[in-house]
Amino acid sequence: MLYSICFILFLFFSYSIMGWFVECVFCSIYDRKLVCDRGFLLGPYCSIYGCGALYMYFFLEQYQNAPLILFVMAMVGTSILEYVTSYLMEKIFRMRWWDYSNRKFNIEGRICLFNSFLFGVLGLVFIYFIHPNYVLLIQQIPQNILIFVTGFVFSLYLVDNILSFTILNRLKLRFNYIRKDSTSEVDAQVREFLSQYVFFFRRLFKVFPKLQIRSGTGVQITNMLRISLERIEKESRKYLKKIEKMREKNRRRIEKLKLQLERAKSSKKRDRLKKKLYDLKKW
Repeated sequence: MLYSICFILFLFFSYSIMGWFVECVFCSIYDRKLVCDRGFLLGPYCSIYGCGALYMYFFLEQYQNAPLILFVMAMVGTSILEYVTSYLMEKIFRMRWWDYSNRKFNIEGRICLFNSFLFGVLGLVFIYFIHPNYVLLIQQIPQNILIFVTGFVFSLYLVDNILSFTILNRLKLRFNYIRKDSTSEVDAQVREFLSQYVFFFRRLFKVFPKLQIRSGTGVQITNMLRISLERIEKESRKYLKKIEKMREKNRRRIEKLKLQLERAKSSKKRDRLKKKLYDLKKW
């Protein structure tokens, strides 16, 4: 019983990681730059792919001899999964995580025909090629090792979920709180919040560039978050450049003082130069 549960969980985590990898490769090709940060959670997995894979594993293997039915079932099932996921996340966090409104044949921007078609093709590849070979590979793993690895990954996954949901829930509460504030007060609250979770939200907007917050001032607040992040990064780069210039200037001054120290003859002048040299090195 324990092994069966761990086997299914192992499949879920494996296909979630594979989905994350596929997302990274696709986005890297689309954006023409290396993208290694995908998914709602902080870790390297996209849970929606794991759920989609389990749906195909449990319900679509019986259609192996009917490719057309398999394609349609994969297309419809994964589209429903994507729609429900988008709907629930929007209701829970008042945010929209992806938006296909600019694509043809979309439903409320949550799903679109092109993506559904790709999922149908992926279902064929999954049932006929990926899953059978991968199951054979997993069956070669000793039961004790598989149970241990699954338990370890499950622990990490659970912590990741708690952390991500806690931060996003605080974000939702903060939006409820500032919904009636003026623009300046909203901006102040956003800056304060970003100072605590700047890393998480930088990653959030990088992973979901079309993130929309569904509240009274959702669009305004989302734009403020993006602008604040961009401003923070811009100011940080400027500050680091200034520090580097100052250090370079100090290095040149230190070299100059060393030469002056070597040439100095009076002890008073040497002491003065040593003091300056010490102060510069200390900085």
